[in-house]
Amino acid sequence: MSDETPPTERPRWRRWLTLGEILAVIGLLISGLTLWNNVAMRHSQEDARTDEAAREAKAKQIAEREQALVSFNGTSKSGGDILVLRDMADHGVQSIDVRFPPSLGLPVQQALVQPEIKAGWFENKLLAITDGGPDAVEGRLPVAITASYWDGDQHRTDKAIYDVVFTTEGRILRGRDLKLRGVVLRQRVHGDAGKRLDTLWKAERKRLEALKK
Repeated sequence: MSDETPPTERPRWRRWLTLGEILAVIGLLISGLTLWNNVAMRHSQEDARTDEAAREAKAKQIAEREQALVSFNGTSKSGGDILVLRDMADHGVQSIDVRFPPSLGLPVQQALVQPEIKAGWFENKLLAITDGGPDAVEGRLPVAITASYWDGDQHRTDKAIYDVVFTTEGRILRGRDLKLRGVVLRQRVHGDAGKRLDTLWKAERKRLEALKK
């Protein structure tokens, strides 16, 4: 027989949390969740304010860009020999440069103080192209107009391609006349517009020459 005495088992204690302790733990959890929620809401509000500021800045930039754009309409005078241009946004345009399709070989024309386009700048070229067809013809000559003006102390320029609308008609004695009717805004451009002008003029010239057949 063994003389060893079995070890005495230690009593096992089980302690239940009191109601007060449970409520304290719940209170800590609620406080932690409230703090996390407040931080998350603050970050969300800051993100929303940042997004709103970005949208407002973009809208302001777009509005300023649109406000800076020049949009001409044209009024015929002197029997159709001149088109007086007026900026519908009233920027007080002081000068314009008018560039023609390079294939026509016409020099750049400039008008100071009073923006206008004169038929004499290109009349002979267009009459020669339409000669041999009907006396009465309506056509469009694409031109690039660069307008210069001052906005406060800032000098601004705007460039766009316009169609100069013209008509031809027979004279009582001999020959034909070319009359200017108006301008139509076609598109805004940046940089050199020569290639685009030639593309547009090629299509219009083909149409005009087809009238001779």
